[in-house]
Amino acid sequence: MTTNSKGEWRRLLLQRRRSLTHGQRQQQARAMAAHLLEQVLPQLNPGALVAGYGALAAEPDLTPHLPGDLAMALPAVYHGELCLRRWDWGDPLAPDDCGVPAPPVTAQVVEPGAVGLLLIPAVAMHPAGFRLGYGGGWYDRLLSQSAWGQCPSLGVCFSCCAAIPFAVDPWDRPLHGQLTEKGVQWWRHPQGGESEHRKFCSQR
Repeated sequence: MTTNSKGEWRRLLLQRRRSLTHGQRQQQARAMAAHLLEQVLPQLNPGALVAGYGALAAEPDLTPHLPGDLAMALPAVYHGELCLRRWDWGDPLAPDDCGVPAPPVTAQVVEPGAVGLLLIPAVAMHPAGFRLGYGGGWYDRLLSQSAWGQCPSLGVCFSCCAAIPFAVDPWDRPLHGQLTEKGVQWWRHPQGGESEHRKFCSQR
């Protein structure tokens, strides 16, 4: 099936993800959050933001399983641009221009230097660290910016959608690792990142 187009892979893998029961998705999301708490979050600099996401239907929803005092940012698309915006627990979310639950346009935009970890939802992950998304290219454009590309990034998906050999395009940006219910796998260091980031990504 390596000759499948991205669209064909996307349809197949979204169907595979939907075939998981609600209970299975919840259980696997809890396992993912546990891996973060045990292996990743202790390596972050104090005060560094974790950039999560507002989960769509059938995506791994990690937020309910993370500490309530965790400093977070969430992605939001307004006026044709994806930005990370500060979000505190209990703050309301509303659909952004793509219909994804997000902070309002008035929420503070965060800079890449304030973010210690990017958690990026993936329809699937490639064995070389590339992410298959929904086809909008929002994260690829964000990560093509040098400062954002240096932030440690994990693609988040269920293991049934990992190690998928979809075709990689020139504009696809590789992530630093992936998170599934089976654990955290790192592929590469942030290029030009701070020593703390290098130490963080060396915990394999």
